[in-house]
Amino acid sequence: MLLKTEKIKGFGMMGYGALPLEFSDISKFNDFSIMYPKNINKIRIAYELIDFKPSQYSRLKKNKSEYLTSFLKSYVPQKIDTSNIPKLKDNTFVVLTGEQNGHQIFIVDENNNKDLRDDSIRSYKNLKKIAIQNKPIKVKYNIYNGAKLVEDFGWVIVAENKTNTLSLIISRHLESSFTIGKNTYKVQVINGLPFYRFCFENPIIALVGQNGVYKDSIMEGEKINQGEYLKLENKYYRFDDVSNDGRFIKLVIENNVGSKVGTQVGFIAPTFNCRTIDNDSILSSNYKRKYMLLANVSPCWSEKSSYEYFKELSEAYGSQISILGIDNSPNILEQNIKNLKLNGPFVIADNNPTIKNSYRKDFCSRTCFLINPEGRIIDKFEIDDWKTRLKETIGDKQ
Repeated sequence: MLLKTEKIKGFGMMGYGALPLEFSDISKFNDFSIMYPKNINKIRIAYELIDFKPSQYSRLKKNKSEYLTSFLKSYVPQKIDTSNIPKLKDNTFVVLTGEQNGHQIFIVDENNNKDLRDDSIRSYKNLKKIAIQNKPIKVKYNIYNGAKLVEDFGWVIVAENKTNTLSLIISRHLESSFTIGKNTYKVQVINGLPFYRFCFENPIIALVGQNGVYKDSIMEGEKINQGEYLKLENKYYRFDDVSNDGRFIKLVIENNVGSKVGTQVGFIAPTFNCRTIDNDSILSSNYKRKYMLLANVSPCWSEKSSYEYFKELSEAYGSQISILGIDNSPNILEQNIKNLKLNGPFVIADNNPTIKNSYRKDFCSRTCFLINPEGRIIDKFEIDDWKTRLKETIGDKQ
């Protein structure tokens, strides 16, 4: 089933991610043939890829990487045309930063012509502290639509970050409304980590409305990754793909998912075997007939440290359920274990493939997976929501 989408400005209910811009001297951009406005000093330039795949393909081919075969299988021909790889300057839009009349300014190449003289000059002082409150900027670009490169558009937000430079946020999501039987549905789609760009290599979908009733928010367990399933009219549909330019969503009906293994709520939890930071061996089979929580922690920025949340939930529910902490920053984890007196066990995902492949695909993950005694995932949530979610599934702490 192909669903036609509508591109919507803003994030919908799905959240966003920021891309730090790396600014360099203009001499590094001679091949881009950029035209600059007058009366701007201390000019520096950064660019952001519209589509990461052409650049990655070129690198893999040049290095004769073993991953090239897997890359081609995943993306050719529906998401990249290897016979027509665009040049870097044609697969980017650029951002200028500099000074004008003593004020820091920036310019986004809104029409993607590498001529910054016809774009708006914006002041740093107008940027708000909360990034998503900054006004989205409409930008044009070329994108591969499965057959050829075509002109398209989207929105970006520019935000000042903690290092007094700029970050870029892709400010758009997809929506699709459709009917199955007597029911109408609405879904939203974004592209998830690690590629917050205009293409859809790692799409995430969520059901946001049914029969005219719409949700106020989306829980983590309601977000469906590519290859997982939406339940619509008592049938399951595999979220197969989103076209490279986001014009279409592909769903495939599945007759029986009762024995499916996966990390979405209701599915059999993937098995794992791993070694903790204390070199103890842990098998998922050790936790049969018990509730188990796999809790990802991360040093990535947040209003409150995920390590603090881990300490709180461990103290509240550690006597009722088995908890395994997952991280990918061993040095920072060690510091937090010492400073917060955290009780493990903990594993480092990069050292444990069966954990990383199923439960820690994103470096900055803060997602928790609650597995019941029968081995099924019964909830999935961000660690900062542990009080509400564990109370609903496990009950009040004892």
